[in-house]
Amino acid sequence: MNKQFFKFIMKLILLIGLIWGIFAIIARNFGMYIYDEEYASYKQTLDYINQSNETNRVLIFGDSVAKAGIIPQLISEDTYNISMAGATTIEQYYMLQDYLEHHEAPKTLIMMYFIGAHDSIDDFFWNRTLYFNCLTTKQFQEIVENGAFSEEEKAESVAKFLQYKWCAPNKYYAAIKNAMFENRYEINQKEYETAVANKGQHYFGTEVAFEPNNVTITGKKHFQVLDIIDTYMHKCIEQCEENGIQLIIEQHPINESTYANMSQEYKQEYMDYMRSLQEKYPNILVNTEYNVCTSDWLGDFSHLNEKGATEFTESLKEKYERYWK
Repeated sequence: MNKQFFKFIMKLILLIGLIWGIFAIIARNFGMYIYDEEYASYKQTLDYINQSNETNRVLIFGDSVAKAGIIPQLISEDTYNISMAGATTIEQYYMLQDYLEHHEAPKTLIMMYFIGAHDSIDDFFWNRTLYFNCLTTKQFQEIVENGAFSEEEKAESVAKFLQYKWCAPNKYYAAIKNAMFENRYEINQKEYETAVANKGQHYFGTEVAFEPNNVTITGKKHFQVLDIIDTYMHKCIEQCEENGIQLIIEQHPINESTYANMSQEYKQEYMDYMRSLQEKYPNILVNTEYNVCTSDWLGDFSHLNEKGATEFTESLKEKYERYWK
C-alpha cells in the first residue's frame, strides 16, 4: 500500500465519520424537526416518564388501543396515560421501570393491549421503539438474554440495534431528507402540546363508525402468545406486585362483526390465557370477558373514536371505582 493511497483511505474514513457524526447529532437532538408526527407522541411520553415528578394514583399502560381508548381526565385528575403505539409488555416493563425512578408508585395501573398482538415482535419494535431511542443498551441486552431472539437471530439483532443506537446514516437518511421539504417541527409541536393537554391520550381512528371485522384477529384460528411477550407479561405483573401497585388487565372493545367472525378456538384460547394469569396472580384483576361494542365506538379497525373512548372510560370508572380512591 503506497503512501498516497493510505492518505486517501484516511480522508475517506474521516469523511464517513464526519457524515455519521452529523447524522447522529441531528437524529438524537432534533427529532421534532425530522421525524413524522408520531414521534411527538413518543417523545412526550418518554419526557413525562423520565423527567416529571408529578404523582399519579392511576396509570394507563398498553399499546395504541389503550392510548386512544382510555381518557385519563374522566377517571380522575391524578390519572395519566403512558401507553405507547406498538408497545408490548417488553416496552411496558422498562418504561415502568424508568417511571418508578422518577415518580412515586401509582396506586393502580390499567393494562390493555390489542388482542391480536401477542404473537410477534412486529416492526414497531424496530421502526419505532428503537428508531426513537426508547430503550437503553442495558435494557436491550436484557431483552436478548431473556430469549427474544433465537441463537441464529442474535448476531443480526444486535447489529441492527447498534445501527439505531449509533444513529447509522442508512437508518435516518430518509427522515432527514424528507424533513428538508416539509415543516415537521410545527406539526410535531402541535401534537406534543395536544398530548400534554390530554395527559398522554391520543386518537388514531376518527371515523364516526367502523363496520367491518378486524381481520388481524378474525384471520387467525388459534391464539398464540410469543414466549418473550409472555415472559415480560409475568415480569410486568411481578413488577407491579413488588411495588404495591394494583394491576387491572382490561380488554379493548371490538365491534360485533369482529366478535362474530372470531374462531371459537381463538376466543377460548385467548381467554384461557387471561384466566391463567388471574389464577397465578390472585391479587391482580383480569377481565376475562370480551368487550363487544357497537360500530359507532370505533374510529378504525381497532381504535376507539371520541364517542367510544368516552363511553368506555366512563364504564371503567364505574366498574373499578374503589381502585381510584
